[in-house]
Amino acid sequence: AWFAVFTAIPVGLSFYYCFCDYALTEPSRGPLWIGFDNFRHLWNDALFWKSLQNTLYFASMSLPAGMLVSIGLALMLNVKIRGQAIYRTLIFIPSLVPAVASAMIWLWMFNTRLGLFNHLLKLIGIDGPHWLGDQLAMPSLAFMSVWGVGNTVVIYLAGLQDVPRELYEAAD
Repeated sequence: AWFAVFTAIPVGLSFYYCFCDYALTEPSRGPLWIGFDNFRHLWNDALFWKSLQNTLYFASMSLPAGMLVSIGLALMLNVKIRGQAIYRTLIFIPSLVPAVASAMIWLWMFNTRLGLFNHLLKLIGIDGPHWLGDQLAMPSLAFMSVWGVGNTVVIYLAGLQDVPRELYEAAD
């Protein structure tokens, strides 16, 4: 029942509505079947293609970076060292920060005049760039997305700790 209410019905209605002209501001007028017209409009919409390009660009940077950082941190946390629980906690905490608070922190760190990154660069004699400008906005956002990899680190760490000792010995 929960699956039907919260997954199957919304997916089915979304599929139906993508073939309809449906105005949420006019609830008295129900969805009108228009077939593939919505998709024809999308095909000819330059904004759609630009947003698709931006999505692919962001995903091509953030997904591999997030996976590499996650597996790297999981490998480091898999080693038995003193204070291991503290390190695990410190890596997981950023994934608990609400998205709005995290965005505000990163907005301050990327600020051109008062930001942390440009301040650190100024200490070594480098004028920092405009991080959220035209050229660096997408790489900056991809870098910011790596901030919340704590959940993925936990998953990778659980997988690493479930590897039998014999396989490590065989690999050596």
